[in-house]
Amino acid sequence: MHPSDRPVLERNKHKFEPRCLPGPYRGPLRHAAVVLLFLSPGLDFRDVAHCDSKSGRDYYARQRTGECDLPEEEEHPSAHKWLTKIIGQFEIGYEEARSTVATLNISAYKSKAFSDWPLFAALPSCRAGLDWAQSVLFPQALAGKRVVVCLRSARYWGLRTGYSEGSLFCPPFSRNAMMVQSEMREPVKTAVKRSVHREGNAS
Repeated sequence: MHPSDRPVLERNKHKFEPRCLPGPYRGPLRHAAVVLLFLSPGLDFRDVAHCDSKSGRDYYARQRTGECDLPEEEEHPSAHKWLTKIIGQFEIGYEEARSTVATLNISAYKSKAFSDWPLFAALPSCRAGLDWAQSVLFPQALAGKRVVVCLRSARYWGLRTGYSEGSLFCPPFSRNAMMVQSEMREPVKTAVKRSVHREGNAS
């Protein structure tokens, strides 16, 4: 638990997995050209053992810097598998995206099926993440400095499905965070690919 969250989590029933380390973001969030917004980390059957291992703890320590690339398969197999699918919908390769794409969740805590919506308002870590998105990340996207795409829980991010302004997008999406067919899908894919390719060429 994050120390600031501990009092809230200890006095409330919840379905977060307490044996897993928290992680609200993955990838180079501090400077990523593209940031994808989600609800919370899912829970894979391998995650508890991963968090209990030295390699897993080292992985989470690297990710918390906000400077680390998205994970390689050997660093976090379940995250790598899921991210490969999510990033693939933008028609870019995972290796190309590792240093240019980051993900951000409202919740830092893993759960099999998220059902703890009321805790968003109570958990300091959730409030801090939402405040940073509203005050820093979204203005950067509106100014065209980053591409931000919401793929889960639009209203909790303060967005609405179908919204598009500058480089801030909230296309229609499914529960598994895949864009569905709509007039927004191709423009969002184009914006993401352009931004990733531009950053890749610059480096």
